[in-house]
Amino acid sequence: EYRPPKYFMDYLVSGFNNVVFVQNKFQPYAGGSGPIKLSNNNTLNGLVRMGIADLMEDYKFIGGFRVSPDLKDNDVMFNFINQRKRLDWGFTYYRSKAQTGINSNIGNFNGKVFQNYYLASLKYPFDRVRSLRATLGPRFDKLVFNSEDPVSLRLPDIKTTYGQLSVEYVFDNTSNPAQNIWNGLRYKIFGDVFSQISKPNNNSTGKFLYNAGFDARHYLPIYRNIIWAVRAAGDFSWGPQKVIYYLGGVDNWLKPRFNNANKPDPDNTYTYQSLAVNLRGFNQNVANGNNDVVINSEIRVPVFTSFFNKPINNAFLRNFQITQFFDLGTAWNGSYDKIERPNVIYQAPPSPVSIRIKAGGIGPFAGGYGFGARSTLLGYFLRVDAAWEMNGVFRGKPLWYFALGLDF
Repeated sequence: EYRPPKYFMDYLVSGFNNVVFVQNKFQPYAGGSGPIKLSNNNTLNGLVRMGIADLMEDYKFIGGFRVSPDLKDNDVMFNFINQRKRLDWGFTYYRSKAQTGINSNIGNFNGKVFQNYYLASLKYPFDRVRSLRATLGPRFDKLVFNSEDPVSLRLPDIKTTYGQLSVEYVFDNTSNPAQNIWNGLRYKIFGDVFSQISKPNNNSTGKFLYNAGFDARHYLPIYRNIIWAVRAAGDFSWGPQKVIYYLGGVDNWLKPRFNNANKPDPDNTYTYQSLAVNLRGFNQNVANGNNDVVINSEIRVPVFTSFFNKPINNAFLRNFQITQFFDLGTAWNGSYDKIERPNVIYQAPPSPVSIRIKAGGIGPFAGGYGFGARSTLLGYFLRVDAAWEMNGVFRGKPLWYFALGLDF
């Protein structure tokens, strides 16, 4: 006798949260203006998220929406996953609206970016630690200028439609003995291809965009839960259309600061923008380009769980960590022979005069170092870092970073 599967509520999340709905790695290019927020999880948002699964957890339905405190940014997401057989498959609908600044040839304007994804996903695990993943589908982007003056009132909306194919090879042999503490190795190698379905922009010489990269993280145990975490990551974009990467800052920075004086190369045709992080000691856009490499080193010391044998019920004390870190990073346009250490550019608008000072670092890499603390506060994992440029021993005042989220 056939009996339909029974479903139950897997979870329900409501309130203020910074959970990521969809990893939105690429945003429509805004002309070199900032700051850059890759998702609304940079701030605390009102969120409702619900998951439903069948009895054997072969089928999962996930849906939710999120609204920012200023009611200007919001996300809507629906996801279905079929895990009945070895090949997992599903589809995702995601809609996002966010405020942004746009730097165009005729001036700086404010606007809204609307993004709609319709993505099919596949995941094939080779064994316990290795898997191949892919997503495929159309992506609709629309940039709407705010009508703030007679010039912006006449600006037309910018609509683009792309077909997206993203492939990842993932290796993950890590264990997680405590929050933000891992042991082992994990890495991914990925590639993205975008084909413009809508009419290409006037300044574009073709409709394709190619992007590839890697992200490798090794967690080495030192004593009990104390670890040394090292990371190397890189992104490389080429083709008639490209992705611009802004170097500097940290992931999920709550109040990001952006160096608007460092203008992107006008000879490149950029379609999307993203961040190259972490590089503490600098604001966003200490350098930019269609290629980047970042190296991070971090000693993580969970103070109370490493030096006390008693159970700790308080979440803040149990998850409290102090860290010491070094960051190196570079970004450049074109071929590899153009790699050089970034310059920090200072400019006080409206003055056209700018000052360029070689960034502190090693070789072609800008570098920063410092100390930080992490813990759970009111249900959120908060990261606080104080960083100095790598141009001396604690010279000048540090840059402070307040961010949300785990790991680097």
